[in-house]
Amino acid sequence: MKSPCSIQVLESLRRRLFPVLAIAALASLCPLSAQAQATSDPQHWAFVPILISNAETGVQAGALVIRFLNPGDTLNKSSTLGFAARISQKGQVEVNLFPEWYLRRNLYHVTADLNYIQWPADYYGLGNGSDIPKDSADKYVAKGVNGDVTVERELFRHFSAGPQALFKYESIEDKGTHGLLTDTVPGKTGGFTSGIGAVMTYDGRDAIYWARRGCFLRANSSWYRSAWGSGYDYDGYTLEARQFLPVFETGAVGVSATLQAMAGDVPFRDLPTADGDHTLRGLVRGKYRDRNLLLVQGEYKSYLPDWSWLRHPWIRNRLGYAAFAEAGQVAHTLGGFSLEEFRPDFGVGLRYAMNPAQRMNIRVDIGFVDGGVAPAINIKEAF
Repeated sequence: MKSPCSIQVLESLRRRLFPVLAIAALASLCPLSAQAQATSDPQHWAFVPILISNAETGVQAGALVIRFLNPGDTLNKSSTLGFAARISQKGQVEVNLFPEWYLRRNLYHVTADLNYIQWPADYYGLGNGSDIPKDSADKYVAKGVNGDVTVERELFRHFSAGPQALFKYESIEDKGTHGLLTDTVPGKTGGFTSGIGAVMTYDGRDAIYWARRGCFLRANSSWYRSAWGSGYDYDGYTLEARQFLPVFETGAVGVSATLQAMAGDVPFRDLPTADGDHTLRGLVRGKYRDRNLLLVQGEYKSYLPDWSWLRHPWIRNRLGYAAFAEAGQVAHTLGGFSLEEFRPDFGVGLRYAMNPAQRMNIRVDIGFVDGGVAPAINIKEAF
């Protein structure tokens, strides 16, 4: 006979996993373009309904639309125009527009991101070791827009560099009663920030969406100053390194490491934190934040072989899966990192290719992190 504890755990898993399984099933049943296409035909559109639940938002519903701008182009990597909108039962609203272009035989790579949010959230304070329960966090509501544009030019084989521009305007309404979000916290009331930056990238991967071999390195610096309109003066630096190795006929192992460091008068919502989607999948965004962040990730991924019972054009060459393990921590100084302070995360995921030729996937992951189980859904891989 199952114990009451076991029954509660199974019931919790059922409630959390059902929305994820529902979206996966719905996505595989609905044609993602105007009509079902053979995998050899160019795909111009993809439509994905969004239905998911997690601890931060409760149930979320919305839609994701992708326009493939050059599906038949054999000289340039895949360019896309993405739009997504979602609303949650707790009142969170987010609208995203995110185009990406590869131009002149991949000589130029241009990315942009424009977001509108109305986002009730919780402030847990700073640091890596304060396990403050959700009921003891300070509630607030952030409203505003943010965006960035990055233009990189290939300077020699696999290496590119270029400028970046970033901005954010938010108003924050403090609804807290626990005294965490005090007047001494930078950015307590929101404000405007604007930054300029520089990006350098080495990309030796064999594919941009579903890499099976190769190395990816990126260094990113940004500077926010009152001289160009920012209400806060601070600096941000990010280093990323990824390596992919093929395994068997259809699989690959990927490893990744990320270091973020910030200095100056940093608004609390701009401090490094695991986002719960690409990093520490399933964690509540902002649960742990501070001036510095260190993350390591490992993942095995594969897509299903071309078996005869998977020959339907909505399924053939589209289904995949992943298993991952991650760990991360934040610290107030770079010297404050400690091996004992890593927060572990592990889980499994499903993949459905919206564009089999480029393997741009719908990604549904289940993370076991911070003593709980939670889903994460997005397009493209976590890294």
